[in-house]
Amino acid sequence: MDGVTLFNLLKYKTMKKNSLVIICLITFQYLSGQSVESGNNKSDPFCQMVKTIYSIDALSFNSQFSIKQIFETDTTTSFAKVLVKKKGTQLSYLQITPEDGDKELLYCNDSAWVVDHQMEKLEFIGTGAESLNHNSMSNFFSFTIFGIDSLITQVEPFWSVIDQTKDHTVVSVAMTNNSPDLSDIRAEFTCGNADHMLYEALQEVVYMKADKLYQQQIFSDYRFPQADQLRIPEYFSIYDKDLGKVQKSDTISENNPVVMSKDIFLENIELFDFKGNRFYLPEEGLILFDLWYVGCAPCMKSAPVLEKLYESYKDKVYFFSVNEVDSDTAKIDRFCDKMGITFPVLLGGKEKIGTRVCDGGYPVFILMEAETGKVLWTITGYTENLEEIISEALDENLK
Repeated sequence: MDGVTLFNLLKYKTMKKNSLVIICLITFQYLSGQSVESGNNKSDPFCQMVKTIYSIDALSFNSQFSIKQIFETDTTTSFAKVLVKKKGTQLSYLQITPEDGDKELLYCNDSAWVVDHQMEKLEFIGTGAESLNHNSMSNFFSFTIFGIDSLITQVEPFWSVIDQTKDHTVVSVAMTNNSPDLSDIRAEFTCGNADHMLYEALQEVVYMKADKLYQQQIFSDYRFPQADQLRIPEYFSIYDKDLGKVQKSDTISENNPVVMSKDIFLENIELFDFKGNRFYLPEEGLILFDLWYVGCAPCMKSAPVLEKLYESYKDKVYFFSVNEVDSDTAKIDRFCDKMGITFPVLLGGKEKIGTRVCDGGYPVFILMEAETGKVLWTITGYTENLEEIISEALDENLK
């Protein structure tokens, strides 16, 4: 999926850190692909908003972020204070301080950091403004709108006014070049009639025809300090800095999924059914594990592939679908139902199988010899020829 991220899934600690972005809408791609027209868009509320934001070098505002993630039933809302310093579309400083918790997100000197005030520590998460997307706190900031070039007035309109009041105008943005995984896309922006600022961004989309993701950002209390008033906080030079390697997100590998070759034996595997009862694996034959978590995009893409393989090999190989990350069984059950998983679904124990066979990332597929617990073959990630790859592994070990 190409384009600029409008939606970011909230991360799960460690295992789900920086979960693959599911929704990529293409506002920037659309702009860059437009032919220049001579039409007059200068008085358009959307164009005026973009030009106004483009011209501002420093601003602060309060941000409210609401999200209903796929396979979730409730919408959660959180609040934060945001400070921004930029030049045109180039971001030079960003500080996001959530109302709840002891952490904040800081971007300065071309580096992004998570600030832990309780531990008095800075965790380095990457270089460049794009690295800010690797943290859920970035949801309080509308990167897309703050990055659209002011030349928007010279492109063919891809937006339309759908509602207008005395104070605000609501604009609907049409999308193009969408991934076939996305449907029912809705993207709306609310502009201030008096000051031409952004007051709301609303996005909604159905992913893989499975479930709907909804996000809403509401911006208020705009202030415009002098750019030189936004300085690097004193704690930046006082707190300890963790310069460890940046954790990478789960990614969809199109051509080269990770295949592990080291000898591993899985003994005393702890697995449970949805009622918490211990599940004991077969003592002979071949076992194929599919390890995943709810909301993982590569896992969602892999699910129908594994179901198809199950129908072909269920008389020769034991298939088990294992979620060893999530604890909400209702959510797991919804995921399985939406994904059409019919082979046995189990919950993992304290020691995760995935971490025993690979360095991280989901989904993980493991072919194991039941008698000895020896891992015969394993692969991590999703690729378009996943069915062929797994079939070859199964056929080779069934000889």
